[in-house]
Amino acid sequence: MPTETPTRILPITLTVSETAAYLGVSDDTIYELVRRKEIPHFRLRSRILFRRDTLDEWMTKLERKSINSGGESKGLN
Repeated sequence: MPTETPTRILPITLTVSETAAYLGVSDDTIYELVRRKEIPHFRLRSRILFRRDTLDEWMTKLERKSINSGGESKGLN
C-alpha cells in the first residue's frame, strides 16, 4: 500500500518579516514603504499582510517603470 505524501499548502499572504526576506530588505524598509503607501498591502486587525502574487506584479511594474524612465522608480530605493 503506497503512502501518501502530505500536500504542503503555501500561504498566499506574507507577514512583514516574510515580505522583507522575500524582497531581500529589512523589516524597517517594509514598514517605511507601508507608511508611505508605496507597497501594496492590507491590514487584518493589527497585522500587516501582503499577497505574494500582488508583490510579484508590483515588482514587475517597478522594473518596467525603471526601464522606461531610464532611472530609479518609487518603491525599493
